[in-house]
Amino acid sequence: MASEADSLLEVVGRLDRQPLRNIVLLKHIEAFREHVSLAQVSDGRDTATLVLLNTTGSPYDRETYPQAALAALISSDHPRLTRRLLGSVPAERNVVFKLASDNDRDVVGEHFPLSRATSFLSFPVDERAAFVADEQVPVSMSASDRVLRLFESQGHPRDWLLPLLASGRAFACALELDGEPRSACLAFENHRQIWEVGGVVTPMPHRGRGFAARVVRTALAELQRRKLVARYQVNEDNLPSIRLATSVGLRQFLQLTHFRTW
Repeated sequence: MASEADSLLEVVGRLDRQPLRNIVLLKHIEAFREHVSLAQVSDGRDTATLVLLNTTGSPYDRETYPQAALAALISSDHPRLTRRLLGSVPAERNVVFKLASDNDRDVVGEHFPLSRATSFLSFPVDERAAFVADEQVPVSMSASDRVLRLFESQGHPRDWLLPLLASGRAFACALELDGEPRSACLAFENHRQIWEVGGVVTPMPHRGRGFAARVVRTALAELQRRKLVARYQVNEDNLPSIRLATSVGLRQFLQLTHFRTW
């Protein structure tokens, strides 16, 4: 009989065959290992995976979906496999499903009442794109107190960020003039070679002047230099951030939509 560690390695290994498609599942497994349970079924060459997260372990889900007991993430090659997975989702508890496929949504909707909550767009870097760092934007493993406060305003608390910076699993790009931040962003490890560019923030008086594009391009250039895969994620309602992503040459790859069962 395979051990839990062996089972985990097998699940992650299959997801890792298409890491960008499955990055959200991989990220949840890595970040919340003690709070997730896994189910995976295969039928020939097709595979479906369920990551079931106890929301007490996720600050985002606790705040955004306080009524939810569980968050369910599914990656499936075929609806018949999605149906097999749903037996692992407790029907009597409030669940937020995070789904990237219309097929999965339709199958889940056969078994659970679904109400659309929100959606996130994922933009990876086109391999043909090339980025140039801005000479006025340093790449740093630390950040000033003013910049840290900006990141905190975007939901990135310093008790989460500072250990990542210190361990080399994140870096900051901030444009500061006369000691005042004009714009800043983070790049941090999602899963192995895939890093996310996020926490993009420009104080209100400095918006509309191209500062955000300068810090994001610098972060993307640094990730290219390190031969890492960049990913940019944004909520569907954040139109300025979506325009920023497309303006620097990113293309939408994935849309992850959240559905509530209550």
